[in-house]
Amino acid sequence: MSPADVHWSAIGAFWASIAAAIIAVSATVINYLFFRSQVDPHVIVYATADEKRPSIIVLVIENVGKSMAKKVTFRFSSFFPKHAFGIEEAGAAQPEAMNEGPLCTGIPSLGPGAKRIITWGQYGGLHKALGDKSVDITIDFERESRFPLSHRRLRVICPIDVKSFEHTDASDHNWDKKAAKELERIANALEKAAKAQ
Repeated sequence: MSPADVHWSAIGAFWASIAAAIIAVSATVINYLFFRSQVDPHVIVYATADEKRPSIIVLVIENVGKSMAKKVTFRFSSFFPKHAFGIEEAGAAQPEAMNEGPLCTGIPSLGPGAKRIITWGQYGGLHKALGDKSVDITIDFERESRFPLSHRRLRVICPIDVKSFEHTDASDHNWDKKAAKELERIANALEKAAKAQ
């Protein structure tokens, strides 16, 4: 084997070891990120229709992560209404800015799967306040960290809008309430029939 062949084989071995080291570091980083995604808290805010109260839209603060979120704070990108009621925009009063509740005061700790539900309003009142634009809610919170240099503060940005509720179903789906009313009506009819005898 000539000295030139030895030289090229050494260079090839060097670059092969560099590639192996990069692959090993990348795999370690990917495994760590996957592990963090399985154990970190993840707090979100979203708007949804209230299934038990027709036409009401609620805000839900939820920790969809696997561990407790601490020192949860919220910040709005622009005006954010509260108690914006009114089915039709024309008849709705101009709502005030949200200045109380967990979105304003924060939450000291929010366990995995824990929620806070806020009655936000109805489509007409909310659309009068926000129009077609969305408002970004920036959520900052801390996670538990066993490593001193590990980043403990996390941030999530959730866009909230009301336009997406336009022309959606706002009918009454509270079957428990409907069944209770029907049972009450039957009981009253039976009571009247018993008294008539």
